Formats: sequence, structure tokens, C-alpha cells
Amino acid sequence: MRKILSAGCLFIFIVVSCSPVTSIPATATIIPTAIPTLVPTPVLENPLPCWGADLIYHPQLRQMLLVNCVEDPSQETPGTIWGWNGTYWQKVAEGGPSGRILGGAAYDEKRNRLVLYGGRPVELEPCSQETWEWDGQAWAEIDAQPPTACDHVKMVYDAANEVSILFSGLDPSENPVNETWSWNGTEWSLLSEEGPESRGHFGFVYDPNHAQTLLYGGYASTVSDEFWVWKDNAWQEIDFPGPGTLSHFGMTYDTNANALYIFGGATSRSTFSSFTDKAWVLTGGRWRELSAANVPSRRGSPAMGYDPVRKRIVLYGGFESRASALADTWEWDGQGWTCLVNCH
Repeated sequence: MRKILSAGCLFIFIVVSCSPVTSIPATATIIPTAIPTLVPTPVLENPLPCWGADLIYHPQLRQMLLVNCVEDPSQETPGTIWGWNGTYWQKVAEGGPSGRILGGAAYDEKRNRLVLYGGRPVELEPCSQETWEWDGQAWAEIDAQPPTACDHVKMVYDAANEVSILFSGLDPSENPVNETWSWNGTEWSLLSEEGPESRGHFGFVYDPNHAQTLLYGGYASTVSDEFWVWKDNAWQEIDFPGPGTLSHFGMTYDTNANALYIFGGATSRSTFSSFTDKAWVLTGGRWRELSAANVPSRRGSPAMGYDPVRKRIVLYGGFESRASALADTWEWDGQGWTCLVNCH
């Protein structure tokens, strides 16, 4: 059963006026005038300050999509998808699921669907177990038996197996769950109840070059420095000493450079006082701290994703304190950081 919510578009029609022709010689050749192409006018508007959102590349739109961006988690807000093309932000879709924090999001490359699951519509209320999909035109809520966890969950798309992978989190009663699930567009399937301890605020990305999903850090019984790999339906812990204990950070995978990037986060349980502005890269089996003259400020829970066409890492928002969410946009080009929107 699907509930369809249509998204509207705004079009501007161009009227071309021509000077009147009084007469045309019989021998004249008439050259047809090209009909102008009508293109939807984007609604240019910057996203709201937020933390804990997801940045996902959409190959059909050739944009980075910002989802689960909620300015005030204490009240229910409309859900909005924002698109970043490297120059400006625009609203891409509205009218679907309400805005929610700490849910999962992934782009299904085979079916061309953005998948959203879980999260909290309101911060102090139980998490939602709804599954939604966006096909680029309309939202649909999917009637499917959900995974156990729905809060502090993370999702990626596993291209090798053509499914979205979900891990960890809390159930609606806030009990910890360390299950791994897959979504094929029709149903959720439990894949494993073993592997990493249940946690939140961890890094979770897919490495298509090696057909594996990578998990780093997060907040479990304490702040973790564990590095895990999900491959062939099994978890394996890997010993790659690097950033150390870390939670609330941004993480993405550069498919062109075959490198894993991390920025910001908290190094201890004293979350806000331990925020960092350090960036790390894992390549060739070795972690290295990046050095740059101009870097984003110390923060936690920024949205971070990779644009494989423009070969840029995009970072958005995060928070400096519980009452201070950010709305700046940065890009890393492999050599240094550049602030592009809301720079201070």
C-alpha cells in the first residue's frame, strides 16, 4: 500500500514577441523560429541551521541533497529536501514526511529512489518507524514491517547487493539495538544481530571501490574508536589506529581518491567542550591528519557528503552548542577548505 503525496512545481513561461510581417515575397525561404525551452525556476533559498542531517549525492539531479535538516527538534516541522549544485542551494521537494532527526537516509541507485527511515519528528517523543521513498517527483509512504530500531540509526546504499543497509540505534522504548537490516524497496530483512555494539552519532559510509560498508566511532557505552567493516553479510573489526575516540562527526568516502574522510566531532563524553576542528583521511591503510590554513570551526554532527562529478566534499552545518546550530556550507577540493555560504 502506498500513500502518494504530490509535489508542485513553479514554471515561468516566456512570451516571445515578434515584429509584424507585412508581406513575404513568393520566392522567400521561411526559417522557423526555435521554440524556447521552458525550465522550472528553482526556488533559491538557503537551508535552515541544523545538525545531524544527511548529505547524499543524487546522480539524476546531479546535486547533493540535504535531508533530515531540522532547525528546532523540540517541535514538529515540515520536511524539506534541499539541493546543492556547487553554486547555490534550492528547495527540491516538500510535502512528504515531517522533518525528523537521527533517522536514516540513502539513495537507491538501481531504483532511483531516495529512502528515509525512522528518526524523531519531535526530539523527546518516540521515534517513527515509517519508511518513505521519493522518486524525484512525489513522496510515497511504504507499508512494510519495520526494523526494531528507529532512533540514532544510519543508512547507506550497498550497490554490490542492490539494497540499502541500516544499522544500530534505539527502539521506540529507547532500548539499544545492534541489528543490521537491508531494504530492497519492498521489505526489510534482518541480516545480523552480531557485530558492533549498539551506538549513536557514528560514521557510516559505503565504499563502492571495495564493495563494503565502513563504520567508525560513535557513542556506545562510551565514546568509541572502533573501526568496523560490513562485507559479505558479516562484520569484521579492523585495527587502523587514527583519529582516536570520536562521536558526533561528519564522515564521507571520496570514490575518486579511494579515501575515507572525517571532520569535527567530540573526543569525549563532555560533548560540547570537546568538539574539534580536525580533519582526517584514511588512504592506503593509513590515517593522516589534514593540514589547511582555512578550516571550518569546531563543531559536532555536521552533514558531510561527496560529489563524485565535481570531485568535492561538501560539509553543511552542525552545532557548536545545544542552542547554536550552524548554517554554513564548505567544500574540500583535495587541497583545502573553501567557505561558500554563510561564511563568518
